[in-house]
Amino acid sequence: MLHHASIMVRLEGSLCPRRLGGAFLQQCHTMDIRVATLADARILADLNADFNGVQMTPERMAEQMLRCYDVERALIARIDGTAVGFACLRLTPWLCYDTLYAELTELFVREPFRRRGIASALVTHAQGLARAAGANELRILTGRDNPAARAFYRKLGCAEEDEVLLILHLV
Repeated sequence: MLHHASIMVRLEGSLCPRRLGGAFLQQCHTMDIRVATLADARILADLNADFNGVQMTPERMAEQMLRCYDVERALIARIDGTAVGFACLRLTPWLCYDTLYAELTELFVREPFRRRGIASALVTHAQGLARAAGANELRILTGRDNPAARAFYRKLGCAEEDEVLLILHLV
């Protein structure tokens, strides 16, 4: 369902991060976004730990990636080869609709690289993959108490719906 296409974006001016791996950047750099492969399990495990504190070995992350392969994939953003963020895109068929359900389930950019267009590029790439797979919308859930995220998504053109998320805990 998800192709392994990648995009390359030239970062210029204010989009250039100030530090990369502890060294100051002297020039503009290239951002690459692509669908993660099993070879990226260690990188994805590290990014996920930075994001939500969930500690996972690379082997366990690889198992999760295989388990979710037909439903959810990670996109990894790199600047000059250094992983700086990720997003997860879930694509599943609807039973009662003739389209795919697409959801951005995670979005994270490491602190030193925020406000540089990386999160926007990750969302845009996820949109393109979802559209190419046959989805006509990309659903995104975020907390009501997260005004920064809500403003970010509105800036990208997202509309807040009047739906209510309900959770029935099973354990």
